[in-house]
Amino acid sequence: MPDLLKRLDARAERGFSMFLVIMAMFVMSMFVAAAFAAANGDLPVAGVATERKSDYAAAEAGLHYYLNRLQQDPDYWTKCDTSPPNATEVNPVNQVAANPSTLRWRKVTPGSSTELDEYAIELLPVSGFTKCDPKNQASFVDQTTGTFKVRVSGRTATASSRARQIIATFRRDSFLNFVYFTNYENRDPAAESSATERQRQSTACANKYRSERATSNCTEIQFITGDQINGPMHTNDDSVLVCGTPAFGRTTNMDGTARNKTDAAEVRGGAPGWVSKCTGSNPTVNNIANENKFVTKARMLALPESNKMLIDVAKLSSSLYTGLTYIRLTGTTMTITNNGSTFTRNWPTNGVLYVQNAVTCEGETPTAADYANEPTTCGNVYVSGTYGKSLTIAAENDVIITPTQGASSPNITEVANTDATLGLIANNFVRVAHRVEPGCGNNQSPVFNNIVIHAAILALQHSFIVDNYQCGGRLANLTVRGAIVQKYRGPVGTTPNTGYTKDYWYDDRFRYRSPPYFLTPVAASWDVVRQHEVVKGS
Repeated sequence: MPDLLKRLDARAERGFSMFLVIMAMFVMSMFVAAAFAAANGDLPVAGVATERKSDYAAAEAGLHYYLNRLQQDPDYWTKCDTSPPNATEVNPVNQVAANPSTLRWRKVTPGSSTELDEYAIELLPVSGFTKCDPKNQASFVDQTTGTFKVRVSGRTATASSRARQIIATFRRDSFLNFVYFTNYENRDPAAESSATERQRQSTACANKYRSERATSNCTEIQFITGDQINGPMHTNDDSVLVCGTPAFGRTTNMDGTARNKTDAAEVRGGAPGWVSKCTGSNPTVNNIANENKFVTKARMLALPESNKMLIDVAKLSSSLYTGLTYIRLTGTTMTITNNGSTFTRNWPTNGVLYVQNAVTCEGETPTAADYANEPTTCGNVYVSGTYGKSLTIAAENDVIITPTQGASSPNITEVANTDATLGLIANNFVRVAHRVEPGCGNNQSPVFNNIVIHAAILALQHSFIVDNYQCGGRLANLTVRGAIVQKYRGPVGTTPNTGYTKDYWYDDRFRYRSPPYFLTPVAASWDVVRQHEVVKGS
């Protein structure tokens, strides 16, 4: 009997292991199903993410297409949407369109039968215009900033309902990228005090870079201990000449706040970028990355030969004057004296005023200026005051900064919080008036120890210079907040005896803005200065 009971108990446990196996397999199958469901659910999301990346890559390809066309032909933008890549391919450049279905799209790989990615480019007109007009540059290029914008859409298939879009702002290389720009680092031959020396240097030293004029006994200008270039600088010359420990670039802004952006110090020659004039020279480049070196082999930025293209611009706003002219800026109006008449007028509608020569002009030599016998037929403009709107004043001969219309100061300053910019462009010199007694004597009353200029200054054929800089007693600071562009280095004093100490600070707004119709380098190339994706609302 006991044996029988044991056999019955063993039969009662038969099949229990199978049950456990079945349950384990069931649980495992549930995990597999859950994992499959999760992975399968992620597939559409992953597909959308991949497609969105492809859309953005296609938009970037379209942006690079337009940039490449601009680099091949800097005037490509003037053609608006009328210039296809060739006779057979679709032109992807379109006038702005509200409906993407009306756009012309181009494949990223033209001619491919399997390529799905494509892009379309829209030209965004300036406010007040509906489209880019090939006959009117102002319809596409912002005349205040010198920029234009395009919107590039990218998608992965013609039937796709999705597209990602990039808006890019283009701007050409600019002299205004620098607080200090020179074509040649020698002193302007026309600024020599002796007529004989002016003639000699005009032959031996003019229009020659350092390596070409090395044996010609030219007057080389040097940066010395105490000189501080508070902003980015560029020279087309081979190098800069230094004596001691001058500093290039800012560690702080003009208001004293710390900087987090590096200022470039560029030369066209090779390393190290500077030549020593005296023993122990060691210039400092205040580089945020602590690289402490010049940028060598920099690009060439050629100066235009003349500013006469601005004459037609000035005519459009009836702001073309002939002969000796005096201007006192007063916020948003100006008092002008020209041809014996004095009158007040509003700002030019397009922000450009031009003073031309009446006849061929032989102006004053800056090192012998007395302001008494200046020909009234020269296209010279004397200017001072305050400005509350953007303006460019250009002269066929010289721009002279001095008190005008009875003003007590030669300063030219921006009205606070107006965000206005001023351009002073001379074919020859931009001069700071400095009166001295006859025979290069003492400073003559009134004496201005400190002068402040808020402007972008451009001297196409000569220099930014202080008249009679070699005469009189020592003065204080010449402060420029803006940018200085000149063909030759222009002296403002002699150390430590005469003239002013430089206090030049870069106006960072000039990275993205410029005074109206401010001139750009010859054959300047366009670059993207900012881009961002268009994020559509849900």
